[in-house]
Amino acid sequence: CGGGALRLLGVVDEILRLGALAPHPQLVFMDTDVARAETMAALATKMPSARENMPVTAATDDLDVAIEGADFVYCYLRVGGVAALERDERIGASYGFHGHDDFGPSGAMLTARTVPVVLKIARAMEKRCPDATLLIFTNPITNMVDAVTRCTSIRSIGICSGVYNFVWDVDALFDTGVPVPDLDYLGGGINHLSWVTEEATCGQDRVMDMIWRDWDHLPNRKNAERCGWSLLKDIVRIDRVMPLNNGHQFHFLLHDRMAKQLKEGYERSETSDLRSTRQDLATEEAASLAHEPVIEDFWQREVFRKCKANVLGDLGVQTMASIAGDRGEVLHINVPNHGHIRDLPEGAVVEAPVRVHRDRLKGLDLDPIPMHYKGLCRAVAHHQRMVVDASIEGDRESLMRALAAEPTISSLDRMRPMFDELWTAAVEHGEI
Repeated sequence: CGGGALRLLGVVDEILRLGALAPHPQLVFMDTDVARAETMAALATKMPSARENMPVTAATDDLDVAIEGADFVYCYLRVGGVAALERDERIGASYGFHGHDDFGPSGAMLTARTVPVVLKIARAMEKRCPDATLLIFTNPITNMVDAVTRCTSIRSIGICSGVYNFVWDVDALFDTGVPVPDLDYLGGGINHLSWVTEEATCGQDRVMDMIWRDWDHLPNRKNAERCGWSLLKDIVRIDRVMPLNNGHQFHFLLHDRMAKQLKEGYERSETSDLRSTRQDLATEEAASLAHEPVIEDFWQREVFRKCKANVLGDLGVQTMASIAGDRGEVLHINVPNHGHIRDLPEGAVVEAPVRVHRDRLKGLDLDPIPMHYKGLCRAVAHHQRMVVDASIEGDRESLMRALAAEPTISSLDRMRPMFDELWTAAVEHGEI
């Protein structure tokens, strides 16, 4: 679902290359824009991996047809598109609030317009493929998994590739290469607000010992800014551990600075600079290429290059493979909290290492959240539950109360008119 998204090409490529997962792959691309789904169905047969494992593909805008008898449903949709997210970010920033598609005013509004759609998918699955697993790569992932888990019988798993950021951070700071040889780590918390445990090691060294030992030299490493070390270092100095999802702690700990940067960024941007504009152009180019009988140098094409899975693979495909093969592989995924992370509400969706089997998900108990952030994480978990409940109800006043509970909302005087503008825009665009 959301099968017109170009980024899914990397997922498809991993499925085809992992022949044991789907030796005779049947892929249905479902999108409300069926032309985009048709583009993806055509491109899936023209990537290099299709030569060794040719899929049977179909495109549709009919949800029931798409999921009939499915083993896995991969949810990668964005209600309102990137343009709606940009609109919400711009409105929030104009009132002094930072946000993106996981936190802040824009995250709450994205939840409000997306939860009903994801629940529609899950309820259709109850009828058409009740034993299938719903893999959710739709932000805010935490909120989508929470809604599906509490309102339906479908097993849903949140997939966030950000859990790999720690690997890239270690490479950025120590030039180890990726994959990092002998890197061993676990982590958890709330999606995009999570930490690596102190026991993370690289070879015979603890990663934090490496950081403290080279602290004065890290700013001068050629790739240090790839992980935003100039900002991250102050957070690491306080936390004494590294984030699992690098960068998103900034929303809470450097909120005012981030809100100012977001506002100034939009003020400087031309229409051609916007992600939504670039995405539209890429979609047009991909549609044109899909009509070619053969696409030479497929992954060297600029329009496809960023869609390809990196050397660490695709977490969603790894999850499917572990379920299909009953491997019990330990993967960092998003699931309801049942003792996985201490001091967070029971049932709140957490990002945690989980042993993934065909018929069960066994979480590994750990507590990576620094003690001084326990209160923040609990507050975020309760705020997210309130946003989900308001989104299920479709109730304006409940959503406003939920937004007021977001830890960075420090002024009702600014929040109220901002919310009025956000809500009005969503209604005018038919999103709520």
